[in-house]
Amino acid sequence: MQDRDAAIPVVDLAKAKVPGIKRLYVDGGYAGARATELRERHQIEVEVVRHPANRMVGQWRDGQLPLFDLFKGFVVLPKRWVIERTNAWNDRPRRMNKDHDRNLNVSTAWIWLTEARMLLRRLMAATTLP
Repeated sequence: MQDRDAAIPVVDLAKAKVPGIKRLYVDGGYAGARATELRERHQIEVEVVRHPANRMVGQWRDGQLPLFDLFKGFVVLPKRWVIERTNAWNDRPRRMNKDHDRNLNVSTAWIWLTEARMLLRRLMAATTLP
């Protein structure tokens, strides 16, 4: 299933758990009808984060040709990198680097356990006396 096809039920669940969600950052696959549907259904702002090399975005150059500077290579995208970084952190433990589970509830539990472990390590590092 495509991410954008699963967006509606996922955002429904997120809004049920956290009704105060005001903004949603999405990639280019959600642009258009899906973003409009999310806006109307949940009354939240949907911001599409596009890669700067995409011809639909760029930086205007003083009216000279070329009209847009297109970026090449790795570019940190606002807000979007947070998800990619978190997924990379969750994949560090050996148990998490493969999808061994057939039951979605088991996979979800392992993600919660991994996140709790990272949070506990951060709390312990912050409270350790010198």
